[in-house]
Amino acid sequence: MDAATAWALFIAGFTDTAFARRAATRFRAGPLEAVHFAEGEVAGTPFAEFFAYGSNPAAALAAVAASRPPQRHYLTVLEDRPGLRETIERGGFRLDDTEALMALDLAAAPLPLPEWEVSVLRSVEAAEWHNANDPQGIRWALPANLADPRMAHYAIVRDGRLLARGRNFHLDAGHSYVSRVYTAEAHRGRGLARALMTRLLADDRARGARWSVLTASRMGEPLYARLGYRALGTILIFEAG
Repeated sequence: MDAATAWALFIAGFTDTAFARRAATRFRAGPLEAVHFAEGEVAGTPFAEFFAYGSNPAAALAAVAASRPPQRHYLTVLEDRPGLRETIERGGFRLDDTEALMALDLAAAPLPLPEWEVSVLRSVEAAEWHNANDPQGIRWALPANLADPRMAHYAIVRDGRLLARGRNFHLDAGHSYVSRVYTAEAHRGRGLARALMTRLLADDRARGARWSVLTASRMGEPLYARLGYRALGTILIFEAG
């Protein structure tokens, strides 16, 4: 898979969930793809996000300004060439996060590991418990997404504590997008994320999917590389202000 294909799948994974279809509107801002959320998934506040790949940074900044975005907005860029960060920061943005865009050929995905039991959320009651006990303190299993057969929510629970979780969005018959993978800090280094991901990927492969795409933090990238994911580019997330 090339970077342009993975980039398009990443944008779809971010903007085409059941929740996003209800709360968000996709649009074009000059050369940029963009989305406006009337309600954010985590914070609940409105925001806009603009996606730039191969665009001149000055042109991207002009397109964002011309769209008259809400106060909270982001410019997310796939590339990190010399001078790009400085140009965007001079345009009134600050670098909020850096992630790796990664893809996995599911034919090479590992088999599930037996040492941790991975469950799949099925009910609203289960989602409410997992949200209330989330180690990161966020609502990651939303009712609209839970009801969507294209999305699956995975968790590892032991002794009444949520130790790890993540979700998988089946974009189409051949592709999926993984997000919200997180392990409680006190339980890292025990193979939890790997166990969760191998179960998730095995389910993907059983559905006949060919590729899995995700974005990885610096801390998470080594795990995904060991699972067979390949880094295709660097994503820079800039926040206005």
